[in-house]
Amino acid sequence: MNSNHEHYSVARAFYQLEFYLDAISAPFTIKDLYRNAYAEKRKDHYDDKWLDHLEDDARITESLEDSFTAHTIVEALLKTGHEAVLRQLIKHLRKERIHFTQLYISGAGRKHP
Repeated sequence: MNSNHEHYSVARAFYQLEFYLDAISAPFTIKDLYRNAYAEKRKDHYDDKWLDHLEDDARITESLEDSFTAHTIVEALLKTGHEAVLRQLIKHLRKERIHFTQLYISGAGRKHP
């Protein structure tokens, strides 16, 4: 995976995750998760300003039109080395007692005469 593709993969996963967090009115954001995962470790090199600009790129916002699930988000973050963010997500979900399940809807529409 080249670095440009990896950058967009991470950005899209964070944008999709933020969509889920907004949908359930979670009391935390991706920026909170990112800060908790990296601020102390990276100290002076920490920067999360790029998270404020995800909506500025159509390639990222269009990711909501793609098929995505919690699984695909987790998979993208694992592949790009963001286990620390996922650990923070799990910690926050447990703290807030937020549970989720996957629901898949499939089928074909009926043909009307």
